[in-house]
Amino acid sequence: MGEAGTWAVDVMQAVSALRQATGLTNQELIERSGMSATYYYARMRGAAPFDMNDIEKLARALGTHPHEISRVAASTTDVDEFEPKVTTDPRELGRRLTALSQSPGVDGSDFEVGGLIGYLAERGVLLRTPEWSTLVAGTAGPVVRLRVLEGVADYAGIAPAYLVDLNDAEAVEAVEANLDFRDALKASGADSISARAVGEVSPAALRAIAQSLRSIGAQ
Repeated sequence: MGEAGTWAVDVMQAVSALRQATGLTNQELIERSGMSATYYYARMRGAAPFDMNDIEKLARALGTHPHEISRVAASTTDVDEFEPKVTTDPRELGRRLTALSQSPGVDGSDFEVGGLIGYLAERGVLLRTPEWSTLVAGTAGPVVRLRVLEGVADYAGIAPAYLVDLNDAEAVEAVEANLDFRDALKASGADSISARAVGEVSPAALRAIAQSLRSIGAQ
């Protein structure tokens, strides 16, 4: 199904904001509303909009009135003002996000945008495909939501500093060596679980291992 419209996204943000304000987890809200987890998360990532029946169920689960969800949805700009943000270099951030999206995860699985959006939604962070596309392309503005970057880092299994602090040279060296190792490991057909066991191996050692794996694969 196509991307949810602007009002649908505002409702998603309102539900997330009210859930956090009441101290409920996503799972608690799902159970109280009587929705299935699949149904709820599909709408929280914008695959389909919440209908009026959904809003009534969510309002009861949140202990409020459906009009309150609509009121908060109409003032999402004010809600967004409380989101912690960081100032970054869009082009460099885009380069790093591209590197992450093209590398396998620690378990060898592919980086999937749909999976990322769902992962963030489960944590109350709303990310739409167009926003992700501008971030990866390096065409987004210099101010980015901190929780988005932290969530992407967590999803990719890397240190948040790689995305949050672009001036952290150690984080760049460590993460990109790890990504190089993951790429070589997957290409070699080795057990992907090994990517979890590198621990405190230095970036130089990881690069050397990656080179060895590629050399073996080329023989």
